[in-house]
Amino acid sequence: MVLLYFFNLIVAVFILLAPFWWSRNLLKLDKWNPINIITLCYLPVQIFRLFVGQLIRDEGLMDPYYNFAVFITNLRECISLLLLYFTSRLKIIHKIPIILPKLGFIRISYFPLISKLFFVFFIITFLMLAIKTGGVVDWLSNIRSSYMLKRDGNGLYYAAAINFLSISFFFAGIAIKDSLKFSLLSLLYYGAVYILGSKGYLLNFFIFYIIIIWRQRNISVGWVLIFFMPLLFILILYNFYSNHDYIELVTLFEYFDHYPISALYYKDYFENAISLYNGEIFFTSFWHYVPRQFFPEKPYVYGILYLVEFYFPGGPESGNTPSFTDGVSHFADFGIFGVLFFSIFNPIPILYFSALRYALLNNYFLQMNGMSGRTIIICLLLFAPMFGVFLPILYLIIFLFIIFIFIRISILLKNSIN
Repeated sequence: MVLLYFFNLIVAVFILLAPFWWSRNLLKLDKWNPINIITLCYLPVQIFRLFVGQLIRDEGLMDPYYNFAVFITNLRECISLLLLYFTSRLKIIHKIPIILPKLGFIRISYFPLISKLFFVFFIITFLMLAIKTGGVVDWLSNIRSSYMLKRDGNGLYYAAAINFLSISFFFAGIAIKDSLKFSLLSLLYYGAVYILGSKGYLLNFFIFYIIIIWRQRNISVGWVLIFFMPLLFILILYNFYSNHDYIELVTLFEYFDHYPISALYYKDYFENAISLYNGEIFFTSFWHYVPRQFFPEKPYVYGILYLVEFYFPGGPESGNTPSFTDGVSHFADFGIFGVLFFSIFNPIPILYFSALRYALLNNYFLQMNGMSGRTIIICLLLFAPMFGVFLPILYLIIFLFIIFIFIRISILLKNSIN
């Protein structure tokens, strides 16, 4: 069994590295490209998530239930990679993006004003969030705790704030051609995203910064990564420890508990301590579409939160919602059949690949004189940091429609000024 466990973990590492392969072999991109940048920046986090959280447990990496959790993740990812490989050459896959309307062509000269407009929207929504949760000073006095404890019931303002900031940063990055000027402006956005309290946001905004540096082709991406990535992780660590009384390494390691928690679930399942939910997790997950501001009676326990409530009673209501690994929610509903079904019939990897091909292989993301509305939508979804977070698909479509209304307003304003 030990050899099987080692093989399981080796496969997991190769899966983490797979984007380096398919970006070169399926998309025919150069060594430095947005997919490789995203993969490289996320790799330390993914390695910590895979190994470190389990290493500090007494069971170690040879625990059978931990390895089963890794196996389920591997199964899902291998199915996605196989589907990607066999569908990547289909002509219909290449044509998926043109389903979207072109929505006209927006010149690059309009992008700075669009960016400023959405930054103003960010400021307004953040102030509304802070005022409703005790005031700006109270929020800023302990940003990490505010992020963890004050979003519930105010998620609409929080979701709007991070999405408006993401849109603003996207248009600013596309508009600016000078790397130094963009780097200095990025400091403003790092400060803005830092006060929203999430470590993941810091990493995603940094990734977008690197993608824009790659797009500008003025300086070496490799040297920028070597210089700035250590500074980024120091900032992330500072954010992590900001609501701790003292710095202890084991506290950081315990944060990466995705696999240990999932292993605990699989252990309880195979020991008959917990039964399958038979679709209750999947069907109640649609409560995610309902903002609590509009429906205060919305339950705190729904979807995957059933498992959170089982292991951490009161956690969903308090905002303490630890994460499980990929596939747990589907397994908890329907067993291994659920994992296979939702992996095979998951359109996201194919849509993602098709969008990447449109943006990068056809060079629409690299256009320097402007972008069509279709390209803006696709590139926002692909590259804008945290764009669409907290927005289920129906809300995201409505939000995109609103974005283009404000883009048209920005164009009219600029034309009237000129």
